[in-house]
Amino acid sequence: MTLYDMAQEYRENTKLLELRVVELQAAQRRAGQREVKYRLKKRVSFLRMLINESRKTVYQMEHYYDRGGQNNAYKQAV
Repeated sequence: MTLYDMAQEYRENTKLLELRVVELQAAQRRAGQREVKYRLKKRVSFLRMLINESRKTVYQMEHYYDRGGQNNAYKQAV
């Protein structure tokens, strides 16, 4: 498995996390109790941190070989 392949898997997982955020936000709007809304908000916040870290990781994997003149090795793997 190449770094590019790994990056694509991370990207797919990030999309799933983003969908979960949308679901939790909808549940937050429907929730009646403040405590439930608060807990859902905290879960969304945590997922957003995971999404951001995942996006950074994808970028680093996709551009790993751009550094140090090894650009050709990355393009051959893609």
